[in-house]
Amino acid sequence: MSRTAVIRGRFDPVTAEDVAFAVRLRREKQYEKIVFVPVAEGSLPRETRQDLLQAALKPYRRFCTGEEPQDADVYTSGAEEKEAAVRQGNYALAARGIRKLLAAEGLYFEDLVDACCNPHRAAHSRAVADLCRQLAEAHGLDGDLAWRAGMLHDITKGRSEEWGRRILERYEPEALQYAPPVWHSFTAPVWLKQNLGITDHELLAAIRNHTLGGSQTPLAMILYIADKTEPTRGYDSTGEIALSMKDLAAGFALVKQEAAEWLKKGGANG
Repeated sequence: MSRTAVIRGRFDPVTAEDVAFAVRLRREKQYEKIVFVPVAEGSLPRETRQDLLQAALKPYRRFCTGEEPQDADVYTSGAEEKEAAVRQGNYALAARGIRKLLAAEGLYFEDLVDACCNPHRAAHSRAVADLCRQLAEAHGLDGDLAWRAGMLHDITKGRSEEWGRRILERYEPEALQYAPPVWHSFTAPVWLKQNLGITDHELLAAIRNHTLGGSQTPLAMILYIADKTEPTRGYDSTGEIALSMKDLAAGFALVKQEAAEWLKKGGANG
């Protein structure tokens, strides 16, 4: 038996199950070194998956990632279903060392949106995220943070009214005063904390206020404007976007005023 073992897999991303398998393997077979080798294509490039592996394996002195050594005993990861579950929003199944990293860098957010939203809503989320980034960068703010807020703002909108009511009754009972189309603003932060481990108050508060416009922090204004004016909405919003690029507060005020007028005419808020 070789003193080195190789574990092949997509590691898209590496899961807690992968690490637990390696721990058992080393204990039972007494390997001196275990090398994780990403193979095949994945949602993320191989280089990024290797970086995640390095972060996940850092606490384990005899585990590493890299090219496959010769004359090693070869094993195959069996965690494909767990990997898919991570990509669809269950970050608790990822290796412990990368869970916060996935959320902080927005990794798999597009896979997550595709899994949780219908194609129209997913396209809307991407458009909002892109406009959020543009607005943030125009004002010298964090474009990556704004993009993440835009991608995630409607993540629970496809959930049933019954599901939303259960969440609000437990975590946000005061939000039940609003009509059901608004509930996703309040259920999304709960879901994101529970499933992705996101605790960024600025991001969660922006999402919480994106339908009603109840916050005037820069990120909240950016998300509100982008949600109401992104191109897939189907109407000409070039004037509102141009104003917002120059003066965020003025753009926010104009978009909020127009939204109020729309509601008076019987339009939907969301």
